[in-house]
Amino acid sequence: MKRGGRKGNKNRSIARNTTSPLASDIENGAFGRQTPAVETPKPIKKRTPKKAQFRLTDYYGVRKSGRKTVNQLKEEADRDLYMKIINHETEHKLDIYIDPVKGRGCRANINFHKGDYVVEYKGNMIPYSTAKKTESEYKLNDDIGSFMYFFEFHGKKWCVDATEETEFKGRLINHSLLKPNLKTKVVEFNGKHFLIFVALRDIVSGEELLYDYGDRSSEAAEDHPWLINS
Repeated sequence: MKRGGRKGNKNRSIARNTTSPLASDIENGAFGRQTPAVETPKPIKKRTPKKAQFRLTDYYGVRKSGRKTVNQLKEEADRDLYMKIINHETEHKLDIYIDPVKGRGCRANINFHKGDYVVEYKGNMIPYSTAKKTESEYKLNDDIGSFMYFFEFHGKKWCVDATEETEFKGRLINHSLLKPNLKTKVVEFNGKHFLIFVALRDIVSGEELLYDYGDRSSEAAEDHPWLINS
């Protein structure tokens, strides 16, 4: 027969072990408690610096083209011509002289290049119908010369009547059927048109200025034979 006291002591010992863990058990992580794991630090990746990218414009400024378009050049040329016409800039480049056969005429006192504006045929711009009536009146007076230039522009007939004596020299330029060095041209600016003379070829200083009147009528040839022969 076993002693109960021994058994009781055993039970108490077991009970003690289950309710009061030893310090060594706690330190060793018993009863569900674990020592926190130490995380291994991730290696820091070194960033490789990007190579600097440069553009050509970082070294050289952007240059805008100095070239002008065809339209820009034409606009400048038209503006320059318009100013020459309205300011009568070439009048002083012509000299009046007297020819024993043809009477008054004009000479250049500078050189002109082919295509240059020379001078305006300055006078009153009037419609064709009005000009024909005026011309009939002029024919009644032998002292009045013929200084009327008829032309067509944009499908309409016009006339520049330069009969009135003025300081403008274009009206005194003489005719040549065989050796003209000028031609007439109609230009328009701001809705207004002008009759001008342009050099047919290079003209040297001292040379007489001539253009073809275009009058081939028998009456004109009879009154002014030099219209056909010059």
